[in-house]
Amino acid sequence: MAMERIRRLTAASLAVLLAACGGGDGAADKGGAGGDSAAVAKGDSAGGAPKQQAAVASPRGKAPPIIRGLYVNAYKAGSGTHRKRLIEIADQTEINAFVVDVKDERGLHYVSQLTLQNEMTEDSEITIRNPKAFTDTLRAHGIWSIARIVVFKDPILSKAMPDWSVKNPSGGLWVDKAGNTWVSPWDERVWDYNLDIAEEVARLGFDEIQFDYVRFAEPYRSLPTQVHPRAKGDRTDAIAAFLLESRRRLHPLGVTVTADVFGLSPNEGGDVNIGQQWETISAIADHILPMMYPSHYFPTHLPGVQRPDLMPYDVLFKSAGMAAWRSQQLQGAGVTPARIVPWLQAFSAPWLGRNHQKYGPQQIRDQKRGVYDAGLDDWVLWHPGSNYEHIVAGLETGEAQSRRKPDYTPPADVMSWLQRFEREGVRTAREKAAQQARGDVTDPAAAQAAKTGRPEPGADSSRVQPGRNAPAEAAPAAAPTPAAGGQTNPSNPGQNRTP
Repeated sequence: MAMERIRRLTAASLAVLLAACGGGDGAADKGGAGGDSAAVAKGDSAGGAPKQQAAVASPRGKAPPIIRGLYVNAYKAGSGTHRKRLIEIADQTEINAFVVDVKDERGLHYVSQLTLQNEMTEDSEITIRNPKAFTDTLRAHGIWSIARIVVFKDPILSKAMPDWSVKNPSGGLWVDKAGNTWVSPWDERVWDYNLDIAEEVARLGFDEIQFDYVRFAEPYRSLPTQVHPRAKGDRTDAIAAFLLESRRRLHPLGVTVTADVFGLSPNEGGDVNIGQQWETISAIADHILPMMYPSHYFPTHLPGVQRPDLMPYDVLFKSAGMAAWRSQQLQGAGVTPARIVPWLQAFSAPWLGRNHQKYGPQQIRDQKRGVYDAGLDDWVLWHPGSNYEHIVAGLETGEAQSRRKPDYTPPADVMSWLQRFEREGVRTAREKAAQQARGDVTDPAAAQAAKTGRPEPGADSSRVQPGRNAPAEAAPAAAPTPAAGGQTNPSNPGQNRTP
């Protein structure tokens, strides 16, 4: 069975991959509201020495020069009436890309030819009956088709395959605050399960594969420690290794590999407690999509933005600006960074009380302007029910036009934060990102701690060094606020969307 294969790439094969792909150190309303496996081994694979990969041209150049997209959930994608209307919006406006659910927490939304994956699929969830016809239709309308695959938040697979899953210290399945179980980002069988799906939908005509929930679950202090039996590195190693394997398998099919990340990923120096360190992912993925929904920020998360949902321009200008500046530094260090495509908020957040506003055309315009003023051109809109009639007036008519301002310079308050991030480890993270892109970083101490759910024996908790020993990387103590810094909303879990 494909899922039983254990793929181990050597550093040499990864170097070939890196050179081929242009990365590394070379030049219906059912949805919820606001939408890490070994570091690559250096030894032989299970089936003997791995073969060198033939050079594969990067598919990045196939993507539209400007990406302006809509999230389309599986139910709207499968509804002829709703699908027709969404395509009409794209035909009439700057929209030229759809992010479409093919697999989420409920399983697959099409009939797969893969044995295990098909067994995990409920008939009631099959909404895209003919995915090839679906992608052909989008292509006929000039719409870039992006297949969204939820990876490690997979309660269906984790219950069916407990040995592939995150455990608690007692040996049972670890359960998050919402009652979900997760599969382990360190387990290569989980990688295969999802990459087999990705290959299948690529052959069915999707242009891009977008991995969502490509992260660890938030380690809240009130929850048991997460135990990962196959851990072989720190959290960032796990995410880097999965994305590298994704590129190795998917680039030859001509599709781009993209990753959804927390909006705060570029707004702090670390991995946001979930393995999503900005430089690490930017050094490997083709596109990176930070969820910069104003409603998901706290008043302390960005300089001078005390009421984020009421300040959509400021949130996007400052958050996207930090992302753009950090990616520029990564490029200066010799790494080709991922293209930045921020997620924008097309929904309202009434759970914020007096600190929220109804989101309509003006709030969309404000967010777009923040992106453009930060020197970026791309964005995708998120509404959990894929309902966009209330914001269509905020879209430009006709073909997508470049609106980015050249030569972005961070304002003084943003630059102050960026300089602090540099002192707090981002400079070192850039160096590590290049190493991870080559596949030659492993943290044995962090791996041992993640396997057992405890710091390594004899560890001095007063001398924790992120990325060097276990407590900070593999077995972190969660902060009392969400690890995502507002990407989850404990007071209203139903409104969360946390890839």
